[in-house]
Amino acid sequence: MTEKNAEFTVIPPTTKVLCPEKGKGWTLTGITGLDEHTSVMFQGVRYTLPAKLIVEELLPNYLESQKNN
Repeated sequence: MTEKNAEFTVIPPTTKVLCPEKGKGWTLTGITGLDEHTSVMFQGVRYTLPAKLIVEELLPNYLESQKNN
């Protein structure tokens, strides 16, 4: 699912995420650094979000939700 580079774990497109307000979604573009903005699709609506938010909150939220299933 992820590929390590020297500074950052690259997050590929179509990675699933979970937002408390918007529900489940997925990245439309890959993430190669925390200073980027990335497109994420939630319920058919595209949002541009900071990569840091995705990596530090939304992706861990999704992974945690899968542990509970």
